[in-house]
Amino acid sequence: MDSEVDQIAAVLLHMLRNSPEFIQKAACQSLGMMVENVTPTRAMTALMDNGVKSHYIPARKCTAELLLSLMEKMGVTKLAGTPMAERLAQVAGTLAQDSHKDTRHYGQEMVKMLLSNQKFKKLLEQSLSTHDLEDILKRIKKKGMENQKAERPPVQEPVKKRNEGSKEPQATSPSSKRAKSATGGRRLHHARAQVTLPASVEERELLQKLYHLLEAKAFQTRMEGVALLLDLSKTRPQLISTNIVKIFDYFGLRICDTHKKVKQKALEALAEIIGLLQDAMNPLMIRLVEGITKNLNSKDPGVHAAAMTALDQSVVHLDEVSLMKELCHQWSHLSGQALLDVTERITVLVEWAHARSPEAVERYTLPVLWSCLENKALPVRSANVRTVVTKLACALCETLVSQIIKFADSTPPHVQENLNSLLGW
Repeated sequence: MDSEVDQIAAVLLHMLRNSPEFIQKAACQSLGMMVENVTPTRAMTALMDNGVKSHYIPARKCTAELLLSLMEKMGVTKLAGTPMAERLAQVAGTLAQDSHKDTRHYGQEMVKMLLSNQKFKKLLEQSLSTHDLEDILKRIKKKGMENQKAERPPVQEPVKKRNEGSKEPQATSPSSKRAKSATGGRRLHHARAQVTLPASVEERELLQKLYHLLEAKAFQTRMEGVALLLDLSKTRPQLISTNIVKIFDYFGLRICDTHKKVKQKALEALAEIIGLLQDAMNPLMIRLVEGITKNLNSKDPGVHAAAMTALDQSVVHLDEVSLMKELCHQWSHLSGQALLDVTERITVLVEWAHARSPEAVERYTLPVLWSCLENKALPVRSANVRTVVTKLACALCETLVSQIIKFADSTPPHVQENLNSLLGW
């Protein structure tokens, strides 16, 4: 069965796309049976090839769950000695930042396991930006504290005293006052990293109202939820930035809503929210880029314009290295004008990102350039395509010229011809 595992995994994961619930359940069970009856390393490779980058939540969730079970079965020490070690670290980091909470949970558990091994710890540090890894670790730590709190036996005391005691944590500490006043610039991100006191009853009720509106059946009500989120981002940015990951579990669905009016309003609001919260949005990088790029080829002019605005706001306000990396990941899934739009933004990010992480620029943007150059039709494509690719090639030559020349020498003749044509060499 090992020889057929790739095809089987691809077919079963494909069945998780927009299928009825009973079919999805059967497909997941079949994948589980497959994993139990093939070589673990072959199963892991098939799942990473076919499931991790799927655009469909059920497929990514099932993939993450099965990968975690395989890791537990094989053990990190054994996995560290396999050729897939580096890729596994990358996959774990990606899943730990997924747009779906269950997939994130399995990814975070994978990261937690890998951190117990020194080789995997170094690989995680190499494959993830410092900001992304720190954010994942904070979430893992927070989840562990919440689990410990949930496991504590209840303290038996009179109801009156418990109610009186619950008022005290609502007091605002001096540090949280400073955080709330930092509504400008990128200081919101640092406020988010501070230890925050439990949300007050009023804040919890406000968040529950927001969640209820965003997942309502009536599209008018969902639009009210989007409007409320934008208003709270302006008036209570600390509340939103502190709870942004959970909020996006609901709001992220509206960016790809089936009703175009809701989708457009959500994208327009997202563009404003990115400008308001700035670095507090960085933990959502994968989900943001995925949601925005899905709408770049929309035939609805309003949706397309809103997606473009959100993309440009991301370039201006979010972490340059993380954004560049994720845009490069999404690039291979794009086509048409969306491909050109994203390539232009990658070009803009190259100069900024290179100053901070030249290794990331080389690792993630050069494959984009080579993909363009390997297209034999490039010399006769439209002037717009040539202009966009030329700008990317020139930007990379200013920072990575030696790497480009070295690699170009080992490429097929048509690739060298395309590169020479674009750069005038």
